[in-house]
Amino acid sequence: MERRELLIGSAIRLYGSVGFRNTGVRAICRDADLTERYFYESFANGEELLLVAFERVVSAMHAQIMAADVPGEPADDRVRRLLRAYYAGLAARPTSARVFLVEIVGVDAAIDTAFEASLFALSEPFVTVFDPEHRGALSTDLLLRRAVSGGLLHIALAWGAEGYARPIDQVVEAALVLCRLAIPLNGIDLG
Repeated sequence: MERRELLIGSAIRLYGSVGFRNTGVRAICRDADLTERYFYESFANGEELLLVAFERVVSAMHAQIMAADVPGEPADDRVRRLLRAYYAGLAARPTSARVFLVEIVGVDAAIDTAFEASLFALSEPFVTVFDPEHRGALSTDLLLRRAVSGGLLHIALAWGAEGYARPIDQVVEAALVLCRLAIPLNGIDLG
């Protein structure tokens, strides 16, 4: 299991710095200081390792977002906390962010499916703030949910493309505007 973890760590580091398409199995093994034999004991190919690395990054991001939530606070304050955790996590770990934001897209159908599922999972804490009983359109309308999830992702992509130069408060406020736009469409009165 330790060798597998070394390979996953190397994958996140290399996929996030030089890219998935520019990183072969040999490079991963060299970085992990392991032979290819150990790679193939754990993974069938680079795509399988990319998927595992991606799932590891998403799991860490989800945990960071969930840890930031303070139920009972006003909705805007809660969403600000969640957004700050999301964007701060990306900025703090740019190689992981690149795996999540860039390297995962367009590799193959299974990975694309995992990417779509991750967007749904990562948007769940935000949706729960606005629709705690999961009765509104944010919970039931896949198009609206994808629009909000995609919007949050595209803000992250744009921020990353500019080297995370803009202050995080500006990023959070821009994302909060997007989240607020979905509230009337949700059909839930936050009173």
